[in-house]
Amino acid sequence: MSKKKLLSGRERELFEMAGQYEDAKAKGKSIYLDAEDLADLADWYAVHQQPAMAMEVAEYGLKLHPGNSSLLIEKAYLHLESDEPEKAKEIALQIDGGLAETKILKAEILLTEGKEEEAARLLATIENKSGYDNMVNVAYMYINMQYPDEAYEWLKPGIGKYQDQEDFLSVLADAYYGKGMLKESEDTYNKLIDINPYSALYWFGAARCYFDQQDYNKAIEACDYAIISDDEFTDAYLMKGHAYFYLNNEEKALDNFRIALKQGAISQCFIDTFIGLNKLEKGDYAEGYKYITKAIDNYGNDTTITLPALYANAGACLYKMGDTTQALHYWQKAHRTDPTDVDAYLIEGRAYLNANNKEECLQCWRKALEYAPYATTWHEIGLYCIEAGYLKLAQEALEKTKALQPDFYNINEKLAALYLVLNDEENFEKYNALCKRPMRQQEVDKFRKQATLQTPNEAMQIINSILDCLQ
Repeated sequence: MSKKKLLSGRERELFEMAGQYEDAKAKGKSIYLDAEDLADLADWYAVHQQPAMAMEVAEYGLKLHPGNSSLLIEKAYLHLESDEPEKAKEIALQIDGGLAETKILKAEILLTEGKEEEAARLLATIENKSGYDNMVNVAYMYINMQYPDEAYEWLKPGIGKYQDQEDFLSVLADAYYGKGMLKESEDTYNKLIDINPYSALYWFGAARCYFDQQDYNKAIEACDYAIISDDEFTDAYLMKGHAYFYLNNEEKALDNFRIALKQGAISQCFIDTFIGLNKLEKGDYAEGYKYITKAIDNYGNDTTITLPALYANAGACLYKMGDTTQALHYWQKAHRTDPTDVDAYLIEGRAYLNANNKEECLQCWRKALEYAPYATTWHEIGLYCIEAGYLKLAQEALEKTKALQPDFYNINEKLAALYLVLNDEENFEKYNALCKRPMRQQEVDKFRKQATLQTPNEAMQIINSILDCLQ
């Protein structure tokens, strides 16, 4: 689907149009609608996670308006969304290849095949690339395909020029978010909320920014406004659940996850996994094991966690309970199920490190890095090392994160906090200067006194306090 962001007035029109279409269908009557309206209605159903209705409307439209480009393009996007690229290609061949919309569609098909350069060359043939519609439509396509940097490049000519245009601001907010420019994204979503305060999408966009900046109370508040605008906006319940989890309110987290479960957005496996992992983190290993094994029994290709990761977490519970033999059984099962599952190696390694089995831990993490030598992997390792009190290992891992991705979210703040606890003044000053909100000398002196504490738990608490100060 094209996933055009539906503007406030148009959203209401399409909601009413959907009612008219469904009413006519229930009465066995036909209804005449303009081709562009039908294409937008199909897109509306797709955005509202009703793919079968979206395809039905597109096909109905093509019976009324045979060969219409907008409807053919919409149908092709629906096939792409259903992981049917060959059908999308067949449709693309039926449409005028000179149209900008056709080139954008074909570029998306190329991106699904990993042909980034070929897609870019095709898009470069669009006439009037800085034209408003072309700029916005190409940017949306790149956002949908998870290429925020490319989306931003297409939008650059319009920044400052179209700051009052809702659809431009909408895709720009998404591009900022995808690039990790959270403050810019937050500001842009707030402009959109001023334009349309009843848009669940815009409130949820702002909530994502607050959540990623660890301002969980603001994220919950924004999700509440999204739910007021649309009480079936499942993503808002999921984000509220995660925000409450990080605020250590398991009960409210579960309340929101259960609403998402009723709406069909998550599975019982997700709920059991959440409870099990929460019990594991709190040290209730027997209860954690009980819920994680329930999740394993009910697993059905759940997209929120892999089966090997569940096996690995079951092993972690057993290892903490002293049942090394059974823990090893689960870890071996995890690696047999998928030898390339990175999370399974990270989880097993973490269990070893927390038990001070450093060599076994490093062996697991080398495997994880063999399959995923990325900044995110190193960052996860760094956080686990801080948790276990291995601050020198944490230093190495977070420095690797910084080297691989210099703008990794909050990496300067984490390194500054770590070096302050390690009493490494030179490196602390280096990274403190790179922080968005560097610490003042009075704050530094206060934390230096606290940093003489030695236990891993105390070190973790101090680092978290320093991070709160730096943000």
